Amino acid sequence: MKLLFKPSFERIYKKLPASEKATIKRRVKELFDYYDKDVLFAGLRVRKISGKENYFEIDTESNRRILVRKYKSLIEFIAYGNHDEIRRFLHSY
Repeated sequence: MKLLFKPSFERIYKKLPASEKATIKRRVKELFDYYDKDVLFAGLRVRKISGKENYFEIDTESNRRILVRKYKSLIEFIAYGNHDEIRRFLHSY
């Protein structure tokens, strides 16, 4: 499984406090472990985004979400934000 962090995700990530960065790193590791070992961590909370093929959101502890797109063996990290920010991003993406 290959991970790709899009510039849109990296711009948001750079501005985050260390605590949120740690949460994101943990979720990325859990997602990678799932695809690498086929072991789903119960608290990962991955949901498919309706109306968007291959787009998923991963909940974090702070009511924020990571927007990813899965294409074959590639996972693209696209954006990070609350519910409304992710929806706005999807409408403009």
